[in-house]
Amino acid sequence: MNKIQRGALAALLIVIVVMAALAPAGIGFLFAQRSQQHDEAERLNTVADAALFRAEDVTRRLSGALGEIGKVAAVPCSPPYLNELRRIALTHRQVRDAGAYDRDGRWQCSSLLGAVSARVLDGLTLPPPDWRSRDGVMAWYGLSRLPGGKSSLVMGRNGFYVAADPSLYVDTLNAGDDVASGVAIINTEVSRVIATTPATDANAILAVYRTAPPVRDDSPYVVRRSVSMPLAVVVSAPHQTLRQRLRTLPWGWLLGGLVAGLALASWAAFFFVRRLSPRGQLSDAVRRHQFIVAYQPIVDLATRRCVGAEALVRWKYQDRIVRPDHFIPLAEHGGLIQAITDQVLDTVLLELGEFLKRYPQYYVSVNLSAPDLTTHRFLDVLGPAIARQGVRPQQIHIEATERSFLDADAAKEVISAFREAGHAVYLDDFGTGFSSLSHLQNFRIDGLKIDKSFVDTVGQDAASSSVASHIIDMAATLDVQVIAEGIEHEEQAAYLIARGAQFGQGWLFSAPLTAADFIRYAGKTRGA
Repeated sequence: MNKIQRGALAALLIVIVVMAALAPAGIGFLFAQRSQQHDEAERLNTVADAALFRAEDVTRRLSGALGEIGKVAAVPCSPPYLNELRRIALTHRQVRDAGAYDRDGRWQCSSLLGAVSARVLDGLTLPPPDWRSRDGVMAWYGLSRLPGGKSSLVMGRNGFYVAADPSLYVDTLNAGDDVASGVAIINTEVSRVIATTPATDANAILAVYRTAPPVRDDSPYVVRRSVSMPLAVVVSAPHQTLRQRLRTLPWGWLLGGLVAGLALASWAAFFFVRRLSPRGQLSDAVRRHQFIVAYQPIVDLATRRCVGAEALVRWKYQDRIVRPDHFIPLAEHGGLIQAITDQVLDTVLLELGEFLKRYPQYYVSVNLSAPDLTTHRFLDVLGPAIARQGVRPQQIHIEATERSFLDADAAKEVISAFREAGHAVYLDDFGTGFSSLSHLQNFRIDGLKIDKSFVDTVGQDAASSSVASHIIDMAATLDVQVIAEGIEHEEQAAYLIARGAQFGQGWLFSAPLTAADFIRYAGKTRGA
């Protein structure tokens, strides 16, 4: 992966982590806001229900007082009549005044002032009513030309009336700005405001009622209509500053979103960093089966005929091939090597299974790591796999390096099991480790592979130039085969043949091949 790709991935990682952190926090904020709006709507609904109940109750009581006046048998404005008016006004605490007027709407008498003189009567005529019911009840809203000079709600019928303070409709509802900033009582038949809480804009409230906004949690208004009376209530939400809204915000949702965001961001960072790390990419390669196999031909040095091949695993990553020395140590350290070995075996049997079945004289060597040379796991996988393919055990050789023998007792037992099952076992890279001689004493093997570093010095004036010949002599003493790796020149091949090496591999004979090219190469050398 080049620097540009790494930079792009790092930028993408930052974006994803930031989004992972902000998304839950944003969702938490939205839920908190929705919860706040829902709570405010519930409070407004509660106020609206109470206001409507209050308006209906006051209207019902005033209507009851008006009905009692209609039953008084005394002559209007006579002393007995006035006494009854005073009794009714005292009995109904909502009534401020009660009295009578003539057919022209002129004021005649009052429970507060009694019968009025002609001088007092001058100019005191009721205006046309603001509302008239089907049964003759009339109402005046905000009438101030009555005893006391205060604005009054007046209900009249057949020449008599009751007057009340309009604030009776809302006097128990002004519970502060935390609940509602405005409450208005409206006559629905004439769209007139009957009463409002202090500092309420009656015109604005009336406009809201006329437009009849839909009921939503985020609406700043709630409208309630009576089903039995021509009354409606409009309640407006209080205006809140940002500081007030933040103080009343349900912080549990927001904090929960922040915690979830941090947790998700941490997980995303861990996940992507791990995925982008070499180990993460290798693990993804194992999951995606991105490993291929190249076949390094092994030839008989004397006849130059191909006798088999070493299966070399390659990692195909983004259209390029990663060398095994770049990922095998990481795979061994990360616990992925056994899965890679299994994929190598599957690929070998898939690509060369029919070839090996048809030509039993050829074999393929598979490299095993320490975990598979100290347990029977791979042997248990290998046996059924080759049986299904019809490949003989002798056609699959096992190659092991010295680092596979750290647990010598377990390795000795597993190597014996491989050999008993028919698989030849070769000690790879012989001579590069510090304990190779002790391995030859402790393990029964079928062959030694001379490391390329010793083959390179053949024919040169170097301290290690004679190591290859000593290894060949040792192999002859032990009666095991020798395969020389990394042969690139005819002089090297001639030297090895002269010393008694039987087999070799290297670029002198062939580079690592695909399965199809290896089959063609083997066919060509069969005729040599």
